[in-house]
Amino acid sequence: MRELTSKEKILSACIGLLLGLFMVKSFVLGPIYEKTAVFSAEIEQSKMAIRKYLALNHNRTQILKAQKQIEGYSSLRGSDEEKSAMVMSKVEAEARRSKLQILDMNAIGATKVKGGVVTLYRVSLRAEGQLKNILDFISGIEGANILLEVEKISLSAKDETGSVLKIDATILGVSFS
Repeated sequence: MRELTSKEKILSACIGLLLGLFMVKSFVLGPIYEKTAVFSAEIEQSKMAIRKYLALNHNRTQILKAQKQIEGYSSLRGSDEEKSAMVMSKVEAEARRSKLQILDMNAIGATKVKGGVVTLYRVSLRAEGQLKNILDFISGIEGANILLEVEKISLSAKDETGSVLKIDATILGVSFS
């Protein structure tokens, strides 16, 4: 075997050095960079989560206030008959508070919607009173501590003077299962 010249020795040293650098980059620095990238991504996700929780904590009093309002709407508990009776008693209480004279009130039935998660209880009401009393009744129903809604309403004059009106209404009570 012949002896290498100085240029060939330099060339082989350079090739060996490049090969060594390539090996260090591939087997040492590459995995370190990959791990660093993974950790950086996790840190960014954690920072985003912390920002989100800080925003929630900043709005905590508003969120708790809204939660208390919503909790009232889930107060319908018990069997279907008990829930229907609660809706009817709340409608009756609002009618009496508004000074409406109830002529007839009965439960129409319950309907499950949204895959059985929400149940609607319908109550039919016939009553009479002055316009102010009817408006107070509707306002009381819409602002009740259980979720009630006036689905249909029909007004007609009881007599020719028009001071007393008849109201026929269908009221929904909403229950979340």
